[in-house]
Formats: sequence, structure tokens, C-alpha cells
Amino acid sequence: MTNPEKSLSLRPMSRAPTPKSSNQPPAKKQVSKQYDLFTTFFGDAQNLSNTIELWDAIPKYSVSPRVQNSLRDEKGNLPVHEHEFLYRPTKEGMPRELACKVTVKPASIKNSDGTRMEFYPSTDEELIEEVLKKIFSDQQFGMHNTGQGESWVRFSLNMIQKELISRGKTRSIDEIKKSLEILSSTIIELQLAGESKNLEYTSPILTDMTRTTKAQFLADPKSMWAARLPGLISKSVNELTYRQFNYGTLMSLSTQLARWLHKRMSHQYTQANLMDPYHLSFNSIQRDSGLLHHSRTSSNVQLLEKALEELQKAKVLLTYEKKETRLKKKIMDIIYTLRPTMDFVDETRRANARQRDHRDELEGRPPQKSGPHRLKDTRRMLQ
Repeated sequence: MTNPEKSLSLRPMSRAPTPKSSNQPPAKKQVSKQYDLFTTFFGDAQNLSNTIELWDAIPKYSVSPRVQNSLRDEKGNLPVHEHEFLYRPTKEGMPRELACKVTVKPASIKNSDGTRMEFYPSTDEELIEEVLKKIFSDQQFGMHNTGQGESWVRFSLNMIQKELISRGKTRSIDEIKKSLEILSSTIIELQLAGESKNLEYTSPILTDMTRTTKAQFLADPKSMWAARLPGLISKSVNELTYRQFNYGTLMSLSTQLARWLHKRMSHQYTQANLMDPYHLSFNSIQRDSGLLHHSRTSSNVQLLEKALEELQKAKVLLTYEKKETRLKKKIMDIIYTLRPTMDFVDETRRANARQRDHRDELEGRPPQKSGPHRLKDTRRMLQ
């Protein structure tokens, strides 16, 4: 049987033999032009990272701890979680949108008293995944094998904790370890375009994780762990379908929905401009984020608009407007018109320039005049 991480494609799946994956990180780093490009940013690298095609569109962190508590049975078990959403590819030659279904099989985590309880990945795991992807973008700690389509990240618990603290997201070492166990034990299954008989992707979020023992950690808090990142991330690195975005802004946001909206805009809104606002509907946000859980529509609208207001405070949005569609008194949908700030427009222009220059470099074309030292500040361009 073909490893789905190696054969994954949104077109018909290839059945050609693929190199056997390893359950240990490679002893020696592989030379990879694609990985060199992935780790090169246009701007202040400390506050930049990458959005990932398809992977970041999957609503895999959407069930809150509060909802999980209401779903567990008396033995601490959770049902398999399923959610349907639409994926809008940015890669040329792909359909405008694809119907998808994600299935999340919860992680069984051992408690201190020896009992077990099941968890879906949620807010803490979302943040730690972002930190791990940021660490992966530093070549001291990341490895990528282009031929095998594998990406590994090395990290310590202290590295994750310090990064979270620096971004105002403090977590204890025990909380971080628990989140890592949830990430490595949760199984994500993805079906695309209604192909119920052809499962496109099945994998934990982190694979083949190697850990240090408690004694090793106490002796050396900097002792390193390692994990293989999802095949969809490796595929995006190989194909240059990721995009630069403001990781510093993302980590400053306090709500999951604000972070989802920020990443959605960063990846999809490539033409960001004051004269060309971004449009989103309430129904599409509810469907694609999976984060609006209230039974009352008015409560979900309030939650969404609170997230939009947070994006205004973070200088992502300048303004937003809404137009409701009602049937009698019932809200059927709301169209939101989002106008970006000049900061966001400038970030988008830099992300576009980076993507264009990197693709030219990979394909052997002479670079266009858009590199980081040549790109004009958007504020001056639009004056």
C-alpha cells in the first residue's frame, strides 16, 4: 500500500514507488534548494513565518476544551469528530474550490493517576504547531528531504516555552508535553471532492516523535526532541505553495477565530489593496473555520465581530462593513467587506515578491526587480 504522505495529490493519486520513510530524523542534513527558499524571508525574519497550502485550511483545532468536556462519556472517551468544509486552492491549474471532509480521531492521554482520557487538538496545540513551524524555518533545527518528501524539526521543551512566553502565551512544561502527546496521537483523515472511497490523507499531526525522559530533561533542560512534520507541509515546501505572513501579529492575537481570519487573509488575499477589499460571508466562516459553536446565530455573529475588532486593533483591518440577508427576522447570511491597513497591504506585497522571486530562482529564471532590498514601501507607492 502506498504511503499517503508520499502519494498525496489533489489530482489522481500516483501509484509509482516512493522511497521508504524513516522513523528517525536523518543523521546528516540533505541539501535542498526548496528548503533554503522556505527559510528565506523578505523582511524581519524573527516575526515572519509561512502559511501552508491545504494544511492550514483544515479545521483540525476547532473543538474547544469546553465543548470536549460536554462530549466525553463517563470513561473519558470522545466520539470521532467530522467536519465538512470548502478548500480554495491557490495553486495554478487547480479547481476554484474543493469540497472536503476532515475526520479527527482523538488522542488517548494517560493521566497522572494511570487512567486515560481522550482529547481533540485545540487552542494549545494550534499555538504549539505554529511555534514548531517557526522553529522549522530556522535551518539549525529543521531538515527537509526533497526527494522523499519528508520534513523534520528538532526542538527542546524550553525552546517552545520561551517562544510562547515571548509572544504572551505562557504554558508550563507539563502543558507543553501534554500538547505534544496530543499532536502525535491524534489521527487526521482528509477526504477531498467527495471521494468517499479514496482517502487522500491519513496521518498524525506529528509523526515519529522522539522524546527525552524526565531524568534527561532535569539533567539538561535543553535536551532535544524531534518529530516528522505532516506530509502536506513537505509537499508545500517542495511545490512553493506556502506564503510568508506576519507570525508576530498572529501570535499576538488572543482568539482562535482572529488567528484563523488573519491566516486566511494572509494566504488567500494576495491582491490586498484599499481599492479591492476582501469579502467573506458569515456562512463560509462558520463552515470553513469550525469555530462558531453557539446554538444562537446572534451569539456566533457577536463572536465573529469581536474577532474582526481584534484585527482592527492589531492593525490588520482598517474597517469592516456588513450586509445582512434576512428571511423575516431570521439572519440567513452576512457578507463582510474587509478593508486592510497599509501595514497589511505592505506585508502582502512583500509576500508576493518573495513568492515570485523564489519561483524564478527555483526554475532558473533571472530574478525580477522585487527583492527585499529593492521592494519599495507600499505607503510611498500609493501616495
